[in-house]
Amino acid sequence: MAITMKDVRAWLDADEPDYAGAKQALGTAAVPFLLQLVQGGDLALASKATYLASMIQSAQSPAVVHAAAQSREAILRVAAASCIRNLPLVQAEKVLDSLKGDPDAGVRKVAVKSATRFTSARVAAKLELMAQSDPEPFVREQAISTVKEIRAKVR
Repeated sequence: MAITMKDVRAWLDADEPDYAGAKQALGTAAVPFLLQLVQGGDLALASKATYLASMIQSAQSPAVVHAAAQSREAILRVAAASCIRNLPLVQAEKVLDSLKGDPDAGVRKVAVKSATRFTSARVAAKLELMAQSDPEPFVREQAISTVKEIRAKVR
């Protein structure tokens, strides 16, 4: 059975979507629809679409997260930042790079926190730079904390 936009919306219209169930039921066929939702005007639905895309293991899934990261809307950039943890390392680094200088400090903080999953020296170096140079103390503190967590995993 082919997946339609109606199917995708049915999974995402809930206040608290079952992302694991949606991933299983919709699979990679949902990704083009998720990109359409991210590019649409419904911010709540676009945020949910961003998160679901990050959970689906598809070559096209990171493009959905990148589209959200490039949005003018801070809520979508926060959604993209929270998805860093779900992406493969190379894609996660790209999203982190695009958001580490975001004008919204909340976006930067969520991006830093979401990078905790990785043990990459490159990710740690990016976060160390943020810990030294971010204009907001709470973002610098989160970056320091995240670097410590990453280093503890490597030991």
